[in-house]
Amino acid sequence: MLKRDAAFIVLGIEALAIVGVVYFLVTLDWMSVIWSLSIAIAIPSWLLAVKAPTYCGVTTQAGGKCTRPVNGVIFGCGTSEHTWAKFFSRFGWRRQPDPNRASAKAGPAAQMPRFGGAPTGDAGVVTVRIAEEAKSKVAFWMALTATLCALISATVDVTSAIN
Repeated sequence: MLKRDAAFIVLGIEALAIVGVVYFLVTLDWMSVIWSLSIAIAIPSWLLAVKAPTYCGVTTQAGGKCTRPVNGVIFGCGTSEHTWAKFFSRFGWRRQPDPNRASAKAGPAAQMPRFGGAPTGDAGVVTVRIAEEAKSKVAFWMALTATLCALISATVDVTSAIN
């Protein structure tokens, strides 16, 4: 019952955003068209980015891709420390601590040698890659772009309403 009600609420908000796009197109209010359109795109994009069933896709130590199922394309599976590795690698932060090493689990202090020597360097660092299909990449970046556009447009509307 609760899932159905939540689905109807999301569907209603999406319908209002689409009606807003059509209304503001007719009245030629271009800033409001952009705001309504970004909301109309952001809602289904975020539903895909958070709820779509997919696979983790983070490259494992053996070189293959992790095939554990996850919900959404933002985070990886939580059972093998892939959750944040997938998230950060999307933004170009691919060199991350190796979750399988004891020194990486102990934190940065464990990577410092005793008695004032040089740091251990890249011994506990791995390069994270994501092996996934194009639709997952498009869903992630579309959700992020639409949300950014909606936030910018809403900020412009709020500041113009205040002034």
